[in-house]
Amino acid sequence: MRQVLAIPVPCGLGGPDPNVARGPNVLAVAGLLEGIPDAGWDAALEAPAGPRLESLGSLCRSLADRVSAAIIQGSLPLVVGGDHSIAAGTWRGVGRALGSPPGLVWLDAHLDAHTMATTPSGNPHGMPLAALLGLGAPELTGVPGPILDPHHVCVIGARSFEKSEPALLLGLGVRVFNMDEIHSRGLGSVFAEALAIVGPDFGLSIDVDVINPLEASGVDTPVPDGVFASELLLLLRGLGRLPGCRAIELCEYDPARDSDGGTAAIVKSLVLSLFEAGV
Repeated sequence: MRQVLAIPVPCGLGGPDPNVARGPNVLAVAGLLEGIPDAGWDAALEAPAGPRLESLGSLCRSLADRVSAAIIQGSLPLVVGGDHSIAAGTWRGVGRALGSPPGLVWLDAHLDAHTMATTPSGNPHGMPLAALLGLGAPELTGVPGPILDPHHVCVIGARSFEKSEPALLLGLGVRVFNMDEIHSRGLGSVFAEALAIVGPDFGLSIDVDVINPLEASGVDTPVPDGVFASELLLLLRGLGRLPGCRAIELCEYDPARDSDGGTAAIVKSLVLSLFEAGV
């Protein structure tokens, strides 16, 4: 099994609540890597001072460098945010290391597919997927054009979005599994189809708000409904051990909303499940 290199990115610039920046440290103290052989923490990546998009862009470029280097050295990067805007750096780094776009399973209550022209809030954590597909803020990715192949990208768990977002994603060929489809078909069936679509070299970008907030309330932007943690644990089991899994990302854990530590415990269980022998 590859070394798991956890890269903490304490970024709270992308959303409305800067408390998500505390997430990586709180998860580390909670023992996020306990039970995972040959796993360790890298140094934290901080955003430099400056205008928000410029700071985030600089952070994402540094993160892309760190992720790419980890993969080339034979490690599996586990990026721990912070808000989801950092995804623009994570998956640029994976693609650079591989020399081709990775497939991507994006687990999220939101579609994160806004551009500067469509965003109602102006918050960059709602833009990274569009940026990775070449249609969002170029400041986030730092390069023109798409980084991901939309035909190998799936979103699972979406239930809160504006009309422009599914129009953008579906027009490009991204497969979106919203909660209505999950309730109809079952999460297992949806997840199996998603893994088939993303292909042999893939990554997982997990926004903790994909989980039902009745179970995991410690997130920046909770949305009613969502997948159940117990089902997700079973489906993620062992995926991090697959040679084709190139990187994993965890975002949007908000310790200020997790007074009893229940959400941190769920996140820890998810990570442990990813590296159990199961597939």
